[in-house]
Order: sequence, then C-alpha cells, then structure tokens
Amino acid sequence: MKNNYGIMKVLAAVLLCILVVGEARAQYSGCRNPNQRTGLCVHISLCPTLNSVLEKSSLTDSEKLFVQQSRCGNRKNNQIFVCCTRDKDFDRTVPIWDGNTNFVSRPPPILDNEPSNLLPDQDSCGGDIVSPKVLNGEEAVPSEFAWMVLLEYRPLNGGQLQTNCSGSLINRRYVLTAAHCLTGYHVRYIGTLVSVRLGEHDTRTAEDCQERKCYSEVVQMGIEEIHYHENYIDGDNYLNDIGLLRLEHKVSYSPTIRPICLPSTVGRVWMQAGQKLTVAGWGRTMQGNSSFTKQKVQLDLWDNDLCNRRYLSRYTTVELSQICAGGKKDIDSCEGDSGGPLMLFHRGVWVLQGIVSFGYLCGAENWPGVYTRVSSYDAWIKEKMRP
Repeated sequence: MKNNYGIMKVLAAVLLCILVVGEARAQYSGCRNPNQRTGLCVHISLCPTLNSVLEKSSLTDSEKLFVQQSRCGNRKNNQIFVCCTRDKDFDRTVPIWDGNTNFVSRPPPILDNEPSNLLPDQDSCGGDIVSPKVLNGEEAVPSEFAWMVLLEYRPLNGGQLQTNCSGSLINRRYVLTAAHCLTGYHVRYIGTLVSVRLGEHDTRTAEDCQERKCYSEVVQMGIEEIHYHENYIDGDNYLNDIGLLRLEHKVSYSPTIRPICLPSTVGRVWMQAGQKLTVAGWGRTMQGNSSFTKQKVQLDLWDNDLCNRRYLSRYTTVELSQICAGGKKDIDSCEGDSGGPLMLFHRGVWVLQGIVSFGYLCGAENWPGVYTRVSSYDAWIKEKMRP
C-alpha cells in the first residue's frame, strides 16, 4: 500500500509538470535567444536563468547585452518579456546572424594599437556598445552607429558651420562619404568642407546623456586630404559617387567613436531582394526639417534590374555598382543624409554596404533610394589610403 501511494504521488507530480509545461507553451510563444537557441518568450520574472544574472552584484558588459538582446515579443504597459533558455551569456563559438536586430552580439574590444594605415579587423569594427538600460525603447542611443560623422561646411558668407552631409569612419584617419558631398553643388552653393564632427548624436547639446549616463563630448577635427572618385561627374545617375576624407590626426576610439566594417573585412556576403538593410542620419524627416538626433530606419533591398526599369522612366540608369533600397511610403533616407551609411548586420557586426547617393523625392512609394555599392570600390578605397 505504501509503495502504491508513492507511485501515485510520483505520477501526480509528473502529470502536474506536464500540465504546467503544456499551459506555458499554450500561453507563451516560442522564440530564439541571441545564441539562436529555441526558448519560450516569458515575462522576465518567470525566467530563472536570466534572473540569476540580474541578481549578481556586478554584471559584465557581455551579460548586460545578452539580457538586453534576449527581449522578445511586443507587450503593452512596459512589461519586459525575454526569450528564456538555459543560456546566461553569449556562446562565443556560435556565429550569430539576425538581420533585424539593432545591437551586436558582443561588446567589441577597443584596440588602441591598431595601425592607422590598415583597416580594422572584424573584432574591432562594426560593433555598438549599447547601454543596457534601454530595454524598453526602440530609439537610437548615443553610442549606436558610433562610426557616423557629420561633415561641416563653411558657408560662402562666412557664417556658422553647416552640416549637409555625413560619412562613416572606417579607421583612425579616414571617413568614407559620397563624392557629391565633396564637389559640385555642395562646394558651389553651400560652402567649403572644413571639418567633421565625431561622436555626435544630438546636435543641440555639447554632451549627450541618456538614463543618467553621459558620453564623451563631440570631437571636431579638421581635414587633411579630400579624395573623390576620378570618374564621378554631377549627373542624373551619380555614378562613382564615392569620396574619402583623411583627417588631420588619428582618432581615439570610445563608446561613441568607432569604425564600421567594410565588406572586404567580413568576406563575401550574398544579399537578396527583400533583405533588410539599415540607413541612419540626421537628414530631413517627414515633418520637413532636419533631425536634431541621429535617426535610423530599415529598408528592403531591391533587385537591381527592377530598380533600373523604375528609374528608366525618369531617364536615369542604375548600374551594378549601385544598390537600391526602400520604396515604402514615408520610409526613406532624405536630404541631409547624403554620404551616410547603408548597413547590413552580419554575424554580429555592422557592414557598410552602401553610401547614400540619390533618389526620386523622399519616401515616395515604389521609388527606392539609390546608394553607392561599397564593395565595388574596395580597390579604390585602399589605393587612396596611406599611413
């Protein structure tokens, strides 16, 4: 009788576990954590593994980012849901790919001994060191896209510096941008390019702060050399719209100043129509004014042939050395974003795939923007760079 009672208790416990698991699976959806392992999307209070991380007196940057990137689902009332598995941190042996995430899978090291004449390797480019406090928000933070720089022009009338273009830091001395930001209209009507601003987020403030965390002040630096492609000509299709700036001094890396990876650094990446790319900048918004803060938006990649047929109706051709992305109403790069980055998140780092070049209107439906394809100019970029 005793043995039968014990067996019944065990069976009852097993049945209870099955019911609880079944209820959890019915109530919560499946998900994948940053290590791409399958879990359940639950309220953070119901995830013992991640709770054990948060209860530690001191968390590593990697643990903070792992908890942040484990967020899942779209919940109301500021509730935080996470993808719960047995993982507590990033698995360094697993390549991580998520085309929709806005954060890297690991905090990249800051390497102060990088040779100024070489492009940084994949361990020190293309990473965002993002504050883990922004768990409930979607807005870009000051340290996001830390390679972005603003180009500063001295107006012809000698007034205050104007910022009409941007660019991307690719190592300690060089910024990649669009040729049309360095010659033609910008020089004739806006003014002379004299400097760049690095580490910028909100152009209204000298120091950017968020959630009681303040970042280093913006760095302004002069320009030593200006290169734009020899075969660039102001025209309808902005072919060879690429330029390179050599800064006066080497840049010191920080959470808000870092380089982005070039395609040749990460190897060949096959992109297909419909793939998600991200563009960022301070350009004109749908309200008609330039943004004070760094903005970002996801765009769909277009097939080049389809894009070319679209632009032929405007007597313009699109070449293989260009990329088309966007085409959804009110979602686009715009005036003031020129020279900025079109980025792909690939295996934990951001890769500079395109440079904002031109388009037909801004945010017009079925009219994608056209970007210079960076991989087509890898040899040109490296030829112009020097120690």
